[in-house]
Amino acid sequence: MNKNKVYIVSFLITLGFFAIIGRLFYFQVLKRDEFLNYIQKQYYAEEKIILPRGTIYDQNGRILGISVPTIDVFAIKKYIKNKEKVAKELSKILKIPYQQILRKLNGKKNYVVLARNIDTSYKDRILALRKSLQEWNLGVVESSKRYYPLGSIAGSNIGFVNKYTGEGAAGLELKYDDLLGGGFASIVLMKDALGNPITIEKEKNETHVKDVKLTIDSNIQFITEEALKKLVEERKPKEAAILIMNSNTGEIIANATYPNYNPNKYWKYKNHRNISFHNAYEIGSLAKPFVLVEAIDENRINFSKEYYCGEGKVIVDGIRIRDHKSYKNLTPEDIIVYSSNGGIINIALQLDPDKLYERFKLLGFGKSTKTFPGEASGLIRPFKRKVDVAYASIGQNWTATLVQVAVAYSAIANGGYLVKPHFLKEIISSSTGETQKIEIGKMEKVLSDEAVQKLQKILTQVVERGTAKKGKSEYFTIAGKTGTAQKYDPAIKALSNEKFYTWFAGYFPAEKPKFTVVIFANEPKKIKKWEFIGGGTVSAPVLKFLVDRIMFYYKQKPDKEVEHGNKNPQGN
Repeated sequence: MNKNKVYIVSFLITLGFFAIIGRLFYFQVLKRDEFLNYIQKQYYAEEKIILPRGTIYDQNGRILGISVPTIDVFAIKKYIKNKEKVAKELSKILKIPYQQILRKLNGKKNYVVLARNIDTSYKDRILALRKSLQEWNLGVVESSKRYYPLGSIAGSNIGFVNKYTGEGAAGLELKYDDLLGGGFASIVLMKDALGNPITIEKEKNETHVKDVKLTIDSNIQFITEEALKKLVEERKPKEAAILIMNSNTGEIIANATYPNYNPNKYWKYKNHRNISFHNAYEIGSLAKPFVLVEAIDENRINFSKEYYCGEGKVIVDGIRIRDHKSYKNLTPEDIIVYSSNGGIINIALQLDPDKLYERFKLLGFGKSTKTFPGEASGLIRPFKRKVDVAYASIGQNWTATLVQVAVAYSAIANGGYLVKPHFLKEIISSSTGETQKIEIGKMEKVLSDEAVQKLQKILTQVVERGTAKKGKSEYFTIAGKTGTAQKYDPAIKALSNEKFYTWFAGYFPAEKPKFTVVIFANEPKKIKKWEFIGGGTVSAPVLKFLVDRIMFYYKQKPDKEVEHGNKNPQGN
């Protein structure tokens, strides 16, 4: 009997031992990470600080965006002995209202940031105050903030970094966020038995950042923004933009937009859009040269022949489409030079509508270039009726972005190739200085040599004697096309006779193109009551101001004979 009791007791003891071993295995092996996290939450808390990011340079090495070292001033309020005194003295140093600091010291959080992104020059004064007041739970931690030395110059391109997260939130700061790094690090605070922070134990700040060099030339950006400012002051449009791209590589040299914003104070602006990429508009007569391209490739055009232009109107599928002037007969060249709606519609109606639609698609319309975060695709639908073809040929009833227009016109400039627009020129390792140049992929041939040769000649004449002649330079030959698109007015449920999109798209110098330029305005106002609003009167006049300055900046010799009295076009 006693022997059985011994067996039973031994069994129970053994069972208990294995139960304990099992529990220990459960806690220390199976649930180890879970319980460590629980313990860490009991005794540690994390607070975030902003980490520095890589620097953004323009193509000449000028800084466009940089992380500046700052400090955050903190307090563990439970252990602050004299909150009123601390608030008053800090207020004197930091120029922050006393009540604002005191309110934070009396708030619910035990660890409180009293001031963020303070200049590092304040650090010694705050530490001296800490020592004089014997308030050892008042202190500073190193942080960082983003700074843009040029302010609003190229602001809508560069974008900004969220001041609370340290991450790219818009523009190129967002696009290259993975390269630039940054974000936030965690300060780990040790807590007492009651859960109150008592000290900073360690800081997690491992990060890998790279610098980026952009294709933007800040000097050209200045010139472009000055030209845009002049346009906005004269015409007071709702929106406007000028985009300049390398015709041969797709590098975006400058892009000025209105409205714009200063990324140093991004929170003060409601609108952070970059209209060159985010918005799509009807392009008007900018579409006409591409109709001519298709007519050439389909062998449906005779350049020695005159085509009927409708004498002021064309009726298609019972719909009356107006022309801006009453032309009777014009050659294909003059249809483009003088921008006849009737002439180009009559040519377009002779073409295969499916092939014409595919021509526009091949040139990149209707598809995002993926150059910029949140970029629009524009919209172009297959042509089901003759009137669809008619409206498409004059750039109505379909939309495109400024960057898509720049790509299409670059194809005319560079011999027929579709460039890939881009902002990134080089990636630079912050730690080693090693540079990675961005390779340009093989470009697709989208225009025939015959079409390119014809268009290059015609588009030069548009500026020399046609609708863009108000933008003609005395020194450099420019090629391009004006465009005007009537806006739909919901108030009258019809196209407006007062509200327009106005355009110029082209390239310079015409003989050996280097730059493609797109100039756009949304609802520009008349300067004189009798004036006709259009691409020729609004957008084209910006050309002379823009082109001459850019070419002289690059020290290019004029390709026109300079008349006497203008022997020193660059001036002093």
